[in-house]
Amino acid sequence: MSAIILVVLFTAPEVNPQVAYAQNEELRTYLQEAGQNHPGLRMRYEEWLASLERIPQAKALDDPMLSYGQFLQSETLRFKAMVSQKFPWFGTRRVRGEKAAVEAEAALARLHAERNRVFANVKRAYFDYAYLGESIWLVESQDEILKYVEDTAQSQYSLGLVGQEDVLRAQIMRTKLRDRLDGLVASRAALSARLDETMGTEPAAERPWPQAAGFPPAPPDDSEVLARTRAANPELTVFDKQIEGRRKQAVLARKKGYPDITLGLEYMGMRTPDIKRPDRPYPATLNAANRTINTLTGAMPFNGATAAIDLYSLGTAREPIRYPDRMDDNIAVSLSFNLPIWRKKIRAGVAEAELLEKAATYGKRRTTLALERAVHQTLYELRDAQRRHALYRDSLLPQAQMTYETLQSGYAVGMPGAGFLDILGSVQILLDFELEQHRAARDWQVAAAELEFLMGGTWPGADVE
Repeated sequence: MSAIILVVLFTAPEVNPQVAYAQNEELRTYLQEAGQNHPGLRMRYEEWLASLERIPQAKALDDPMLSYGQFLQSETLRFKAMVSQKFPWFGTRRVRGEKAAVEAEAALARLHAERNRVFANVKRAYFDYAYLGESIWLVESQDEILKYVEDTAQSQYSLGLVGQEDVLRAQIMRTKLRDRLDGLVASRAALSARLDETMGTEPAAERPWPQAAGFPPAPPDDSEVLARTRAANPELTVFDKQIEGRRKQAVLARKKGYPDITLGLEYMGMRTPDIKRPDRPYPATLNAANRTINTLTGAMPFNGATAAIDLYSLGTAREPIRYPDRMDDNIAVSLSFNLPIWRKKIRAGVAEAELLEKAATYGKRRTTLALERAVHQTLYELRDAQRRHALYRDSLLPQAQMTYETLQSGYAVGMPGAGFLDILGSVQILLDFELEQHRAARDWQVAAAELEFLMGGTWPGADVE
């Protein structure tokens, strides 16, 4: 099952690449883990499979009807049984199947949108966690620098070259720096748990610090990014499928104006009727009664055979007459139509579908505007992060490092103008600049992940998983 989910997540139609850029092997593993385990993705995946099962249901005929009737009082009928099948108007089942298929495609687009959201969240949590690790490492490094500065001040104080206030200032600054370090270390468990949550796994032991990650390639120009967003963002694809599905719904609503056809086959079991004798007796019966009376009174001599025949005739005088041949059972074929005469209801159904189609069109337009605004904002944030990263790497950090080293060397030899407060200030500036450089790198990575989310996939030139 997990392999099937990964195939769905990482295979793509032409305009909607189901791929994600991974800056290192560890992040690639995390993305695969999220694709297998995240409950939001599993939910969307099961919803998509369920939508596929609705297609044969939509195309199927209604269940046939079987009815049976038993006649309680009838001379000729015993029972009747009927089977009937309703057939919708021509083309209705095909349109139902097409509508269900479109809804399944919308469910798949929701799965892709959820995948993009999950992957973007994993990347944000991953690079936030990486920034925390780098911040802890930088603060620890600065603490070592401050310790060296404190030792230098202590040496100068022991020689009587400076006052004790320099030592105290260094100790105060180190105390503040260690407090900052304690706060950063304490936040590790929370950020590690956040990374677990984005991958859909239970929080356990703290994850190791992320591996070094390179920067993604530069994105295309603005016009191409906007075009890719309009064409490949799965949220817009969902609206496209909704619009198409509501057009199919309007077609189905119009077909309700045509009758359904019901074919039936009826079988009636017949019985042979019983015909009773007439109310007045037959002459033969009267003659048999007369002979019997004369025999009993002695007017006629007794004859055993004649007496037996007369008694049988009298005993069966009121029995019904039965036909020797059985009546044949009846079979009938029926054809019936419903009469869609309530045209107001049909027109209302068509109008409802058309209005819902318009609503989906406006919804797509609203989402498109929001995505375009987000693209411009993300491109700005990405380029601003690139600018800040280059500024600190190429200019500010080398200058701050040179300033600290110059002041530290001058202070160690008692050079005029190399004040201790200047040294502490340069150490603080160096730490701030290093943190800002790593923050710019983190912002660069997060903005690239956000842009990938908006575009519905990575862009040409990036390694993909």
